[in-house]
Amino acid sequence: MLVMRPVADALPQEVRTLAVTAKEEGFSHIERLVREWDDGFRYGRRGEVLLAGWQADHLAAIGGVTHDPVLSDALRMRRFYVHRDYRRQGVGRTLARSLLDHALSFHRPLFVHAGTADAASFWEAMGFSRHEQDGHTHHFTINDNQEEDP
Repeated sequence: MLVMRPVADALPQEVRTLAVTAKEEGFSHIERLVREWDDGFRYGRRGEVLLAGWQADHLAAIGGVTHDPVLSDALRMRRFYVHRDYRRQGVGRTLARSLLDHALSFHRPLFVHAGTADAASFWEAMGFSRHEQDGHTHHFTINDNQEEDP
């Protein structure tokens, strides 16, 4: 069972191992997460959160929501990564849903940048629409014709 825990005071030590695994796959965003954290960045402003997904005692995934660096009234999903051993098991979907629920509670536009075609497909399956501008690839909106739980 996947357990989501907010990260507030300290990064779990396992994030550094996760960064190495991500880098081996060609992804540097978890390494950036560690570097930003070491430089003092915290997910502490209104609307922001960093969540770690734990499967037993193993860090299976991590991801966050921050203020968007381009659009001041928006939020952005960031630093989203699922360890390769936990993919295709609903871990990414559970993490994304937790982050999405958190972000939507602030009633602000929500964006993400999908770095790969697989990531784009994932975000679209989560209910995001293509929106390729301002450094984003996808946008999430709830309207009268869309259910809140994709």
